[in-house]
Amino acid sequence: MILGAKTRQKDTLLRLFSACIAISILTFLASCQRNALPTHVNGIAQGSAFNITIYGLDDDSLTYRIGTWLSDYNQLASAWDSQSTLSRLNAGDSVYVAQDFVELAQISRMLHSLSNGYMSPTLNPLIEAWGFGSESGYLNMSDSLAVQQLMRQVNDARPWCPEKPGLWAWPAGMSLTFTSVAQGHSVDLISERLMAMGATAAIVEIGGEVRCFGRKPNGKDFKVGIEKPLEQKSKDLQEIIPLRDRALATSGDYRNVKKDVVTGEMYAHTIDAFTGWPARSSMLSATMLGPTCAEADGMATAAMAMGPVKTKAWLAANPLWDAYLIFLAGDGTLTTWSSF
Repeated sequence: MILGAKTRQKDTLLRLFSACIAISILTFLASCQRNALPTHVNGIAQGSAFNITIYGLDDDSLTYRIGTWLSDYNQLASAWDSQSTLSRLNAGDSVYVAQDFVELAQISRMLHSLSNGYMSPTLNPLIEAWGFGSESGYLNMSDSLAVQQLMRQVNDARPWCPEKPGLWAWPAGMSLTFTSVAQGHSVDLISERLMAMGATAAIVEIGGEVRCFGRKPNGKDFKVGIEKPLEQKSKDLQEIIPLRDRALATSGDYRNVKKDVVTGEMYAHTIDAFTGWPARSSMLSATMLGPTCAEADGMATAAMAMGPVKTKAWLAANPLWDAYLIFLAGDGTLTTWSSF
């Protein structure tokens, strides 16, 4: 009788143990299934659509968190919000600069050097005067004297970049722009925060500026489409580029254009930091692939000013970078070129 009781007790324990193992396996499989399903967050920010796909995070607060991050960033770097940190500094105020703003300023300073001066934060007076900033603009293609006068403010050698958070002001009369870097920088910040939260993979895109990390659960890389250089937005793609643990940004001169009121000449928003005039280049679209989206964003703008020949030379000297360029050949033929 005692042996029978012990046997029944052992059988009961075995069944309980087996049940626990089964529950654990089912829980694990359910967890894997949840992690394999992506979370999508999309909306409008910084005047552009954003689309974010995240793997490995089961967090109901993601939409709220990302919306808050983007709203907070707008308060730092928007050229169109008169109360943003950037706008107040440009207005001559002394302002507390947060760490994210300090980082944005330092990246912009670094990119000025990396681009050999083609990406310049000090171009803001000319960007505004040509009507591609927050103001309507007043220059036309016959205003040589006005352009020369504004060029005195470009590449101002006075120190302007904060080294740490704290109270800060630009040197008197200085006005800066981070438009060529800010959107990419906000992509980086979101990507890094998602990684810190434990996401296994994600692709973050704001206004065509993209960064991804990790791989999809099926082991495949993310893919990014490059638009055809058409005046109107189109679903037609020029190229599809695989992207893994890298950033990509595109700049183009085929949409943000103006017609000169005096000469009738069409000109685009890329301003040549060495002349002060809208850049005259055969480049229609420059897509740059680099380590961070802020850097890719800034270098895509620089490439539009450099043109195809100088951009290819720059890439030869910077082998960790890649590019996909769309430009007009000497005979007017639409031409594509890639370094990969």
